[in-house]
Amino acid sequence: MTRDSSTSTGNGPDPETLTPDPDAGALRAAQGRRVRQRRMLALTTLAATLVLGAVGWWAHHEVEQSMRATRGDALRSVLDSEAQSLRTWIDDQKLGLRRLARDPDLRAQALDATRATGVTDAVDCNAPGLRDFMAEMEQGLADSGALVFNLVNRSGRIMLSNRADYCGLAYQAGEVEQNIAPVFGGETIFVTPGAEADRLVPPARLLRPLQPLLWFRAPIRNDAGEVIAALGIGHLAQDRFSAILAAARAGETDEVYAFGRDGVMLSQSRFETVLQERATLPHATSAAGRLVLRSPLAEADSRTRLVEAALAAPAGENGASGMLLDPYPGYLATPVVGGWRRLAAEDLFIAIEMSAAEAYAPLEALDTVFAIVFGVLILAVVIALFYWFTAVLIRAEVEKDRMGPYWLGERIGEGGVGNVYHARHDLLKRPSAVKLLKPSRATDEMTARFRREARLASQLTHPNMIDIYDYGIGVDGTLFYAMELLEGDTVGDLVLRGGAMPVARVVHLLRQVCAGLAEAHGKGLVHRDISVTNIMACLYGGEYDFAKILDFGLVKSVTGEQSQTVTRSVRILGTVQYMAPERLHDPSDVDLRADVYALGAVAFFLLSGRRMFETEDTLALTSRVINEEPPRLSAVASQPIPDELDALVAACLAKKRGNRPADILAVKDVLDRLAETHRWSQADARAAWEAWHGDVNEPGEESSSSLPTA
Repeated sequence: MTRDSSTSTGNGPDPETLTPDPDAGALRAAQGRRVRQRRMLALTTLAATLVLGAVGWWAHHEVEQSMRATRGDALRSVLDSEAQSLRTWIDDQKLGLRRLARDPDLRAQALDATRATGVTDAVDCNAPGLRDFMAEMEQGLADSGALVFNLVNRSGRIMLSNRADYCGLAYQAGEVEQNIAPVFGGETIFVTPGAEADRLVPPARLLRPLQPLLWFRAPIRNDAGEVIAALGIGHLAQDRFSAILAAARAGETDEVYAFGRDGVMLSQSRFETVLQERATLPHATSAAGRLVLRSPLAEADSRTRLVEAALAAPAGENGASGMLLDPYPGYLATPVVGGWRRLAAEDLFIAIEMSAAEAYAPLEALDTVFAIVFGVLILAVVIALFYWFTAVLIRAEVEKDRMGPYWLGERIGEGGVGNVYHARHDLLKRPSAVKLLKPSRATDEMTARFRREARLASQLTHPNMIDIYDYGIGVDGTLFYAMELLEGDTVGDLVLRGGAMPVARVVHLLRQVCAGLAEAHGKGLVHRDISVTNIMACLYGGEYDFAKILDFGLVKSVTGEQSQTVTRSVRILGTVQYMAPERLHDPSDVDLRADVYALGAVAFFLLSGRRMFETEDTLALTSRVINEEPPRLSAVASQPIPDELDALVAACLAKKRGNRPADILAVKDVLDRLAETHRWSQADARAAWEAWHGDVNEPGEESSSSLPTA
């Protein structure tokens, strides 16, 4: 539950102290000109900075994109050229191998070897007459740069080889099916580089079991045209690929290399020495076949970004390629850019990479220039912001004590929704009280309530209602309204400091409250927050104990629709001690008799000096107000209570509104009759006023009690 207990109390500093200096107008005008000049300079600087910054960013972006595109075209051109060179070499090797397969001596040796193995696959690599043939083949291999040759029968058995450690070995079933069976079908094929240890059974005797070899295989036919053997020529991949791909190296860091589907490098790395120094490779060991292209900055199983992109391409897509022009960590962990291309027929990839620093070296000079330009722009922004905030501070200094046409003084009241300040109109010099809506409470609902409070309260002209002068919005967006400045105290404060009031004084004050409420009720307005904090006993127009009704924050029209949009909330607003039970059941269920109940609760407190229900727990209090009959005033008051007044208070506090007085005028009629026998003269009021204010103005004394605001 929330409520606003802001009051327009007096007893503050002399309002004359709020009068501006005679020269303040000229000073404010000069300060206003300074504010406008600084704002204009700040806005002009900011606008120019934004335009220049946008143009600079666009120019830098276009140059960078153009340079990236140029670099991408250059890398792609190298890849295309190297792919063509590699395919040309492969085609030449196939052509030469087909010629060799037609050599009469080789065909004769193949025929003899086939006959010798027969159906038993028994191999005799030391057969008579092979020595001269092998010497001749060794010379041919040396001329072509090949490492090994062999003749393989249909079952995958090696019948002849220039390497004794190959003779008699057999290829695994998968290798036979993929790379030997097609040869017996008449094809000349290129075999993707791989480790011999993964192809042969057993692999232990091989000279280089782990280094990848690439093979060319062609069919050898007999005189009848039947394929009798598969001729294979093997090359070390690192030697042949490196010889072809290294020709594309132009700069200090660019490198073209080949790799397979397992992400293993097949050619020789340009940075063998660096890899050996980092212990990535054993000393004097080539990267080919041993270097898995991982990113040293990523997890152990993570390939470099280029390899991942290449392997993610569809397997059957020939000529697929990609460019990675945003720097990424290469296999040496340095930032690089690069591209890749798939050779689908050969089942391998070629890649080109170069350091990002070398690739985008021209951008460094451009970045330096733009850094200087943007540095100047940032300095300009700082200067502009300095002038802007200076202007804001000057404006804030000028306007901090001003709200519309009112100059604010000290705060004289505070509530849950608003604060109230001493104020003086700039031109009329009239002392006033200005109520401001707290920024923290400026929700849509509270803003609507505040506006409604000012609008509806301004319609009331009865002397016992506080007079609303003005309404507006401050330069900072704060809502405010101005009202008359009252000199006096709330009746709640009077009871808390002085105890229960005499019957005559209470009757005198409540008659005036009834008169003020009568005007409001006549216009269909219910106050909904009548309480001891919203009724003041004032010195007004020379008259003591002049009652004023304050705080129209919860006022509601019961005859129109203007307030319905802000009264549908299920929250209970107000002070529970003074709320009619039906409001606690349903906050929107209210009529004029809710003010009658609240007036009865006020009378109970003023006459007894105590609450109707003593509890600090809000839920318990709500339950008691709804369900429990309050005690009779005459039973708890320390002073005699007239029977008619006791009955009036009990009737006002009836749980069912139908049992309360019909309207506020019926209450006033009873109070008018009581006033005839319980008179409160101006002499009585003045004596009470002087006794009270002599007490509160005594130095060092403060109230030790406070009115509950649950």
